[in-house]
Amino acid sequence: MASQQVRCTVSSCYYYAPGNNCAAETIMVRANPATMGHTDFETGEMGGQARQSNQTLCETFIPQEKGPKPGINRIKD
Repeated sequence: MASQQVRCTVSSCYYYAPGNNCAAETIMVRANPATMGHTDFETGEMGGQARQSNQTLCETFIPQEKGPKPGINRIKD
């Protein structure tokens, strides 16, 4: 089975992989979660990186120290 190939520069995310790759098996991207009432997103690292999912527009985002999200595994190398 071929893996998905999604590029991502959010290095504070649990699913971030070297080379700006996303290693999540499943990805949820919303048009604008900040306006859709999704206020319970995870909080990530401070300082120049995404701190909340609504800053990334990716509901799959979770901080490295909190991952993985239930039901979303990392793609194995």
